[in-house]
Amino acid sequence: MRETLSVLFANLDEATVKAARHAIQGYSSQLTSCSSTEALFETLQNESIDVVLLDFEQPFEISFDLLSELKAQSPQTEVVFVSRFDDEKLWVEALQRGAYDFLAKPLELSELKRVLVQATERHHPLKAVRVTAS
Repeated sequence: MRETLSVLFANLDEATVKAARHAIQGYSSQLTSCSSTEALFETLQNESIDVVLLDFEQPFEISFDLLSELKAQSPQTEVVFVSRFDDEKLWVEALQRGAYDFLAKPLELSELKRVLVQATERHHPLKAVRVTAS
């Protein structure tokens, strides 16, 4: 049974990636970044990914179309949108269209950690790794 949290960062800024890495540092994890749609789908085809952390950009319909394509190719992968647009209507629409969650920037580390762990645990259990100080 796999106990690793596998996260793909798609089209995210460096600060968001750094925050996400920090949020899940207590878990055994496989973290991958990609900066193009082609790389995103190639990674999903070749690796088992639990969660895609995806930048939600304007025009919004492009992000929603990408969500549909992701879920069609990899239905077991959860998609979490990250956005500078903190809009409840967008959040509701994202969930209705199949996103696992929608997080507004700036990210709260505890909320990000909760979402990533819960999304992963929908498919397999995780165990925190004991981190020792050097």
